[in-house]
Amino acid sequence: MGQQTASTLKGGVEGAQQAAAHATRHAAPWLEALARFGYASKGVVYGTVGLLALSVALGRGGATTDTKGALLRLQDLPAGTLLIWLLTLGLIGYALWQLIRAALDPEDQGHEAKGVVKRAGYAFSGVANLGLAFFTARLALAGNAARSQNSEDQVAGTVLNLPGGQLWLALGGLILLAVAANQLYVAYGAKFMKRVTFTDLPARTCDLLKRIGQVGIASRGVLMVIMGVFALLAAWNRKASETVGISEALTWLRTQPSGNLLLGAVALGTLCYGVWCVVQARYRRIRIEGAA
Repeated sequence: MGQQTASTLKGGVEGAQQAAAHATRHAAPWLEALARFGYASKGVVYGTVGLLALSVALGRGGATTDTKGALLRLQDLPAGTLLIWLLTLGLIGYALWQLIRAALDPEDQGHEAKGVVKRAGYAFSGVANLGLAFFTARLALAGNAARSQNSEDQVAGTVLNLPGGQLWLALGGLILLAVAANQLYVAYGAKFMKRVTFTDLPARTCDLLKRIGQVGIASRGVLMVIMGVFALLAAWNRKASETVGISEALTWLRTQPSGNLLLGAVALGTLCYGVWCVVQARYRRIRIEGAA
């Protein structure tokens, strides 16, 4: 009986996956367009974060911020509401692409430990970007949206109140450090280049875009290192307020020796990351039709 039930469940799961893959293939052109628009939208958001931080580093005023803060600043631009609606659509598209990568594995990451970890990361990214898209939609509808200056400490506080909360928060910090290490490894070896096609560009332009990608991804890794270390400290001290997000990590850099130089370097890198996202919108290989 147990084997029959397990077999039935397995068949049901496989049937659902096949149905999802079939539906995805039929919607592939639209999904690919949404995914590309998503990369461009993500680039606009991270580019704004980088520009604002660079302005602080250069002494031109303003303040560092995170992705939600960047969206609030973008809303203040002429035709800002239209821009926010477009970014909402783009972030939804990017989130869907990440979830497709996680569920249907169109890039053949496989079912080994390494592939499963990568696909879990895609799923987390998809959920996180859906949350950001929801924030952006509320911003477009209401003209404003509630945003805490450091929402990370609220999440950390919730985690710490769970049974074994310190261990869970420490695990989160270790995961951030692991992702950061992977980002730095990918940036150093330019591993990301296997996902793009620059066949129609001169060699010098290709090399420049590769360098932009390396700097951008490395800077993202540096920010994740800072956030991961602070998460571990928060777990050790059992103080949720010690966790930091992107904005706080950038601010922390400025308080260090040669702080403006450090902030400027990471801010420029974050701007490069935004540019690289836009580059991917045009040149990334997106294999939605190969999902199975």
